Amino acid sequence: MKLEVFADPDAVARAAAELLTAVVAAQPEIVLALPTGRTPVPTYAELARRHGAGAFDPSRARAFNLDELLLPRGDERTFRAFMERHAWERIGLVRERCDIPDSSAADPEAECRRYEQAIAAAGGIDLALLGVGADGHVAYNLPGPEVERTHVVTLPEGLADSLGVSPDQRPLRAITMGLATIRSARRIVILATGASKARPLQELRSGAASAAWPCTFLRDHTDLTVLADRAAAGD
Repeated sequence: MKLEVFADPDAVARAAAELLTAVVAAQPEIVLALPTGRTPVPTYAELARRHGAGAFDPSRARAFNLDELLLPRGDERTFRAFMERHAWERIGLVRERCDIPDSSAADPEAECRRYEQAIAAAGGIDLALLGVGADGHVAYNLPGPEVERTHVVTLPEGLADSLGVSPDQRPLRAITMGLATIRSARRIVILATGASKARPLQELRSGAASAAWPCTFLRDHTDLTVLADRAAAGD
């Protein structure tokens, strides 16, 4: 594992954008796994700036989202809506080359199988860009028994609260790539910013693989880079 520490979240975003710019230039048809959440927003903003300046061209790349909430298709809280606001065409990806689980799938389990098949048909993931939760979750692989492949997960009430999901839409569920799907990526890059990420990074760096900290299942990956700010890097 390679850990790079930067002064603040903006510096992490610039480093991540520089890394992605280089790998896409070297491998224009790269297959990416992309995250949502607060942490990658500055990185997407920097990529959008670079794309606008002609310095970042991912038009031949393919992208798969790490997860999606099971909410009505037009709901602004879906990760599809997030990616339309912050990433996808804004950073230069071709929309038809971007895949995300169907948030309104009539058969979520069948949608999980479709998604795994789509990733396999694309040749697998070349680079997975990840965040990490304060409890160590990666995508929506939460603390608890490991599920290897894309699957449906019921989210804790606290996550539903943070998303502003109404009682009639609970329990809130999501489709997420499993840890084995993520580990199969040829390269993994984790973004970590803020003091709340210090404990999961400590576990990732020094702890044994544990279901209590899902991120630790990535620590033995052959090409793992962590880009962290000083607050997340702790000591």
